[in-house]
Amino acid sequence: MLADRPQGTTQSESRPFGPVDSRHRFSEREFVSEFESVGVVRRWARQVLTDCGWEPDSEAVSDFLVVLAELVTNAVVHAQVPGRSVLVRLRQVGDGCRVEVVDGRPDLMPQTDLLPREESGRGLLLVRDLAAAMGVERSGEDKIVWAKVHHQGQLRTAA
Repeated sequence: MLADRPQGTTQSESRPFGPVDSRHRFSEREFVSEFESVGVVRRWARQVLTDCGWEPDSEAVSDFLVVLAELVTNAVVHAQVPGRSVLVRLRQVGDGCRVEVVDGRPDLMPQTDLLPREESGRGLLLVRDLAAAMGVERSGEDKIVWAKVHHQGQLRTAA
């Protein structure tokens, strides 16, 4: 369960991906559950992916950041609990990176049919199109929405 936090504050922890063995590369941070955090999350994730060897201006990083932003935005809009934060985890897995967004609402996302003229509700469609896999899990009083994006071989080569 995510800890209750005073409004407007956050406690964060970030562990570098670390050892060369990519099976153990992991980083996580907590962010205030507000729209302004989406840009902060994107900048943090870009740095983590770059530190992990992803080509910073690649299509893979761009796709990953769109997926991440949509998942975080959904958590802020649909799962916001006053005084709670959103936990974001990044984990290097095989040929890609898995993002997990943990929010304080255990209810799973409803499936809705979109009407052609609706202005919102397309975020998860973008995630489904860009991610290799995605899902939703319950974890106690929280929900974890995750997606995996392949790096598509767009890694920096060692000099």
